[in-house]
Amino acid sequence: MKLLVVAGEASADLHAGHLIERLKKSGPVSLLGIGGGRLVNEGLAPVRHARDMAVVGFTEAIRKIPQTLRLLRELEALAKHEKPDAAILFDLPDFNLRLAPKLRALGIPVIYYASPQVWAWRSGRVHAMAECIDLLLSILPFEKDWYAQNAPAKLRLEYVGHPVLDEIPDLPYEPVSHRLAILPGSRESEWRKLFGPMIGAAALLKRANPYLQFELPLAEPLRENAFVRECLSGEGPHGDSLRTLGESFRVKSVPACEVLRHAQAAWIASGTATLEAGVVGVPMVVAYKVSGTTAFLFRHLVRYRGAVAMVNLIHGGLHSETRVVPELLQNEVEPEPLASAMREVLREPTWRRMRDQLARTREILRGPGLPLDNAALAIQHFLRERRP
Repeated sequence: MKLLVVAGEASADLHAGHLIERLKKSGPVSLLGIGGGRLVNEGLAPVRHARDMAVVGFTEAIRKIPQTLRLLRELEALAKHEKPDAAILFDLPDFNLRLAPKLRALGIPVIYYASPQVWAWRSGRVHAMAECIDLLLSILPFEKDWYAQNAPAKLRLEYVGHPVLDEIPDLPYEPVSHRLAILPGSRESEWRKLFGPMIGAAALLKRANPYLQFELPLAEPLRENAFVRECLSGEGPHGDSLRTLGESFRVKSVPACEVLRHAQAAWIASGTATLEAGVVGVPMVVAYKVSGTTAFLFRHLVRYRGAVAMVNLIHGGLHSETRVVPELLQNEVEPEPLASAMREVLREPTWRRMRDQLARTREILRGPGLPLDNAALAIQHFLRERRP
């Protein structure tokens, strides 16, 4: 089986790699397209590496329009030449929802893994999705009902469960007192907005409590990133905070869940990492910041007013005012507010209440069977149906 895959960020590359691993159990799979280290290990020779794809927000995406258009043409030509049996597109909606109609026009079945967040904003996209997606694999439990109420009947959706359940071992949460985790994201654009405030907050807490220790699990796509190396340098823009932390701050090249499992609490960039932390069970403070232009457009053009952090959406549902974990957004993402929020999280009974609520995350996300096995079976069944 020959598949075109597009996995344009670290979490998508991880999910894609594990899914391809499952598909290979039923026969050989050859790959073409876009991915990172995990898909490369599965045999992909990427036309573009995932590390070059990830952006956050409107203005950030605008800057990459010429590159995006070139890449769309390149992938369309590649698909036309290679004639894959199907395309599996992972997240990255602003790119993939432009690519999908081109692939469909070539007669290539389009499978979309992890729904775009049409339930939060730009919900009108669901009609375009029905025209260019043959199979949508949903990973969030509330999405099935939303699509049933809002999507054209022709859009085929299957809920398969969230892959973090397969990817994060179901091990006991064993927090070490005074150890905090720092997760500023897996994209350079997130680091540019979040690392400084997070490391500044850590320095504020360290001055008040010398026993605190801090660990930062560095995402694979960023381990050779020049901007990240500068951030972590004592001579870089955050040198004062890093010197305050000294040897109490450690950068670890390990999966985030290994750091989270032993952290008493964590600062985390909004995104899949909040679900990973929720599945582990670690109390957290979530931070989210985009450019001023993106924030303005979101406030004035988007009707959604619910939670931002995925872990809060899972526990409270769409449009809920419930916040299991605190969210700091935009101008709140500064050292003192982040430090203050962490002080509250670490205080009893807040920490214990949050830990007990997060302990339910795995059960809330669980569907019938294992999520990645469900996804592989759904894809295989779909492709069998289409054979002449």
